[in-house]
Amino acid sequence: MKKEAMKLVVACLFLAGLGACGGSIGSLPDASDAGQDAGQDAGPDAGDYPTGDDGGPDAGPDAGDGDAYDAGTDAGPDGGDAGPVYGAEFFVDTGGDDDGPGTEQEPFASVERARQAVAELKGSTGLPEGGVVVWLRGGIYERTETFHLGAEDGGAEDRPVVYRGYPGEEARLLGARCLDPAWFTVVDEGSAVWERIDPLAHGQIMSVDLAGHGISDYGQLRERGFGASAVAALELFFDAQPMPLGRWPDRDANEPAQSHEDDIIELYGDPVPDVTGTWQADGTSDGVNRYSRQGLVDGMQYHLYRYNWDYDGSNYTAWFITTQENGYPGGADPWWSLYNRELGTFNPSNGASGSPTINDPGRINHGFVSVATALSDTSFTYQGDRPERWEQAADPWLHGYWKHMWADRHMPVESIDTGSRTITFADVPGYGIESGQPYYAYNLLEEITQPGEWYLDRGDGILYFWPPADIASGETCLSVMEEPLVRLEDAAWVILEDLTIEMSRAELVRVDGGHDNLLFGCTLRNAGTDGARVSGTANGLERCELCQTGDRGVLLEGGDRANLVPAGNFVNNCHLHHFGRWSWTYMPAVRIGRGCGNRVTHNLMHDAPHSAILYAGNDNLIEYNDIHDVCRFSSDAGAVYSGRDWGWRGNLIRYNFIHHIESWFMGYGVHGVYMDDCLSGIRVFGNVFYRVSGHAIQHGGGRDDIMENNIMARCGDALSADSRGIQAINNTPGDSWNLLERLTYDGVDYQAEPWASAYPELAAIPDDWDVISDPEGLWLYPEGSVFSRNLGFDNADFTRESNYGGTGTFDKYAEMVDNIENQDPLFVDEDKLDLSLQPDSPAYDTPGFESIPFGQIGIQP
Repeated sequence: MKKEAMKLVVACLFLAGLGACGGSIGSLPDASDAGQDAGQDAGPDAGDYPTGDDGGPDAGPDAGDGDAYDAGTDAGPDGGDAGPVYGAEFFVDTGGDDDGPGTEQEPFASVERARQAVAELKGSTGLPEGGVVVWLRGGIYERTETFHLGAEDGGAEDRPVVYRGYPGEEARLLGARCLDPAWFTVVDEGSAVWERIDPLAHGQIMSVDLAGHGISDYGQLRERGFGASAVAALELFFDAQPMPLGRWPDRDANEPAQSHEDDIIELYGDPVPDVTGTWQADGTSDGVNRYSRQGLVDGMQYHLYRYNWDYDGSNYTAWFITTQENGYPGGADPWWSLYNRELGTFNPSNGASGSPTINDPGRINHGFVSVATALSDTSFTYQGDRPERWEQAADPWLHGYWKHMWADRHMPVESIDTGSRTITFADVPGYGIESGQPYYAYNLLEEITQPGEWYLDRGDGILYFWPPADIASGETCLSVMEEPLVRLEDAAWVILEDLTIEMSRAELVRVDGGHDNLLFGCTLRNAGTDGARVSGTANGLERCELCQTGDRGVLLEGGDRANLVPAGNFVNNCHLHHFGRWSWTYMPAVRIGRGCGNRVTHNLMHDAPHSAILYAGNDNLIEYNDIHDVCRFSSDAGAVYSGRDWGWRGNLIRYNFIHHIESWFMGYGVHGVYMDDCLSGIRVFGNVFYRVSGHAIQHGGGRDDIMENNIMARCGDALSADSRGIQAINNTPGDSWNLLERLTYDGVDYQAEPWASAYPELAAIPDDWDVISDPEGLWLYPEGSVFSRNLGFDNADFTRESNYGGTGTFDKYAEMVDNIENQDPLFVDEDKLDLSLQPDSPAYDTPGFESIPFGQIGIQP
């Protein structure tokens, strides 16, 4: 089979809110997997990559172009001039007959029969030159069980087995059952549920008796989110778009937030002393409004202001609530602080308690309200009277960020006390509950208040639905399968091409082991969990679209980490968007598992609540990806993220365009490339960061991290760094911060070959905690790190040094030279997001600066 890329235009019509998959070609908008297991590093030897023809370091291990093939999407059944000529062909049609010969005129009815025909061909004559193709004619193939292909079903190089959609037709494999529009009736005043329905929805909701039509397996709503994965329950889709369960607030509801630009602000919470209430602007501090509380507190006047100062070589910005009028608080009076440029939730100091906040718990923020007061780890109070509407609701659920903005969880409600406005869970939602944290309610008939919302009464099997269009004009389907739609197990040289695979409660495609299997030009959408899970060797996705997945777009695993043998699995030239539909944190477009030598290249990734790429293991390549509008519902997160490991080395993050990264929630910010918790040996080279609200690069105390040749424009900061290892790393057995112990995971001996040669700086770390922790040594500092030849422009700050773990972080770097802190890069056309550099850009005056091939970023034609 030829291994050269063909031209294929890949695009998707972006629909705000829904984010439709598989639309017509259109313009794109311009706009315990949870962290500690997500990191890796580019190694101190990353700087030794040879220079390639593209003006930068070579792609690194096994980066070749073997993930493309001459698909010939315009080729007809006879092969034509545009694609491969197959040695044998079979045909499948929804109106076919499995007792027929499987020809174009007399096709099979099922892919299983075609699979049998391929096996018979292999057994009789062997695979012919050019391989064999099974053409799936257009139509809906409703599945109730997995289409399984094993080792015996595979092909060989130049003789693949191809399952391919017929040109010009859409072949759809559904793990769903589609409903007859005639089954639906309008819910009227005679219905027993009429009084429960919101007046806005009267006359709009239709119902169908699922049990009466033989549909009785509804699955289960389960706890899911951070630290809790689960197969989805039954879901409803209309015209291939997922419909939301009746919820409050509606996902598009939003009310203006308070900010330091307002003349009057209100503080909420339960602080002691009680500084909540109304605050009036009375001047300026640090260039923004300063406020005084309207009314004394314990006989004292409190002030709220922002203050900027330098200390021990580092610069800091914080808001304070204190009896002082300016400066860093002192004296005996209680005070609160918030180390942020924007107003949010304050932390108590000097005898104060509680956390005053500008977050009104009754305010609707992009579809969320907030916990009024956390009473315990399982109960809290709410503001307002909305839950009084849910008195007859049998099974209300809440989805929220109960403690941290990087940890969401779906929780069933045990009880609601409308008298005391208290909601109680049976179990603790992850880390517990904290006041001010956002949540919404769902699975409520009473909250069907706009088109698209629905509810299933699991007791009597009646489904209620406000269709977004005439029910007879669209396609209404229910997911039924709880297994993958397609599974390749130890197969080789199997190609799935031009197929739409969708609507399962679990993942859509699973590739377990095997080698040289390919998904090409497929649409994977509306998964209950992941779009695809890929392991083995040289397996991957090329020119696919993945969207509306319940969890990740792709989980990419494989490779022998202990021996540094690469897997070569890949996601290339794909469009991944609106992922993390159910689980909102640590469910990225692509997750690279803890293996070795996998690649995520030339993709477009956008619109998601959390990260775009999470990575672990060694020698992985993340390059030429266009990433935007991710991390929208999170904080303390990064578009590309990993953390807490000294040994995840050999990884290269290169030539990515990371832009328009901003969260709708306050907290510790969202960033571009986030190297968390002493992640070490990463190389971040030649990336373009633009309008990242937090830090373009967050460097969390790791060793041997090389950050060079990047452009950071209009971001919060170009670089934020610290020495947190001093404070956090320990020698407690089993603790995730025991980084010396973590070096032995996966059978690794980091001081023996091949590791010692691959990562000599890692091998130099003593295998002795007493030596490592010696305060006279520097092993817990970010030694060996480099921040050089980077260009900044119009950032709030160029570099910021946090005091997490002490000061003097940049003094421990191996190099920090030839950076341009604030000059116009002279982009070719910033308004159109062409951030290529003009020939007279100041970047080219920097010694050693290498041209960034901006035009090659993203999906290639």
